This record gives sequence, C-alpha cells and structure tokens, in this order.
Amino acid sequence: MKPTKNILIGSILVVITLFTTSRASADLVSDSRRALQQLVAQNPAAAKCKSKAAAVLVFPDVVKAGFIFGAQGGQGILFMHGRPSGRYRTVAASYGLQAGVQNTVTLSS
Repeated sequence: MKPTKNILIGSILVVITLFTTSRASADLVSDSRRALQQLVAQNPAAAKCKSKAAAVLVFPDVVKAGFIFGAQGGQGILFMHGRPSGRYRTVAASYGLQAGVQNTVTLSS
C-alpha cells in the first residue's frame, strides 16, 4: 500500500473511533457541571460572564487526534439558568502538518 493510502485509512479509523463513542447522560451532565464549576472557581472573568449569560454550553471532554489529517469531537450539555437543557455534539476535521492526541474542555456562553 502507498503511504498516503495508509495515512488516509488511519485517519478514517481515528474519526470513526472519536465519533462513535457515547457517554451516559447522567455522567455527561455531572462532568459538564464539574468542568463549569472548576472554571468559575479558577477564573473571575468566567464567573462574571456566567452570571450574565442566559445559557452556557459546556463540552467537558473534547478529544483531538491527528496525523496529517485530524479530527476532533465531543459531547456537551447546555445549561439554562443552572439546569441541563439540551445535549450537543461538536465535530471538526482538519489537514496539514499535525501529529498527536489532545484532550480539552470547551465552554461557550
């Protein structure tokens, strides 16, 4: 097999692995709530923003992986007035000079 074909097949497997994993809803809510509480405790600007926001979308576990081609994905919870109001998913793909795996927390208000 050509190296480009191996890279493409490997990238496809990474993408499939990232996006087929699912989490129990209760675990996702508690992980999201914990990530938001930790951010607010560590960052006064985030606490101020949260107090003014109508809703906050929290992705407690966004996984990025890639080698030439990359992908990222994760699931999150929308909190409206402190209560879980919806479940969301984020996905993205990229290409270029990249290699590795990264785990991040993403918040939006």
